[in-house]
Amino acid sequence: MRALEKAEETVGIILFAGVCLLVLLGAISRTIGMPLIWAVDAAQLLFAWTAVLGADVALKRWQHIEIDILVRAFPAAVRKLLAYAWLVLIAAFLAALVWLGTELTLLNLERELGDTPLSYGWVTAAIPVGAALMLLTTVVRLVRGLMGRQAITTGSVDGMVL
Repeated sequence: MRALEKAEETVGIILFAGVCLLVLLGAISRTIGMPLIWAVDAAQLLFAWTAVLGADVALKRWQHIEIDILVRAFPAAVRKLLAYAWLVLIAAFLAALVWLGTELTLLNLERELGDTPLSYGWVTAAIPVGAALMLLTTVVRLVRGLMGRQAITTGSVDGMVL
């Protein structure tokens, strides 16, 4: 899993740099009167993939925000049970995203991405792929927690996010 996280992070950084470069080139080209019409479309494509890769890296590092004001009032055993329940709900939601995102991608294969010859399916494919990566992360966390190899709880400590 660590190698996958590093690969996701590296690809995400490269894609984000590509987004920045494309937006900059698009702005400069418009300013000098020779717009690169495809630059915004390409930036949109790269940004979609950057977002889902970044979301999975954040999930692997427990860096998603958690609002735990109510949960903190419960005893540790209840918080642990709730944490497992949240993981199951998250996994179900991500599985639905994989399914529905795949359907959306298949519907968009014929659609062109703006002024590029690329299929818009490349943009929408970020949803099922990103959801599948996060589903893998969630299932691994759930299994490790059930096997006692990873602490699973809700309620951050000292204001840190989960």
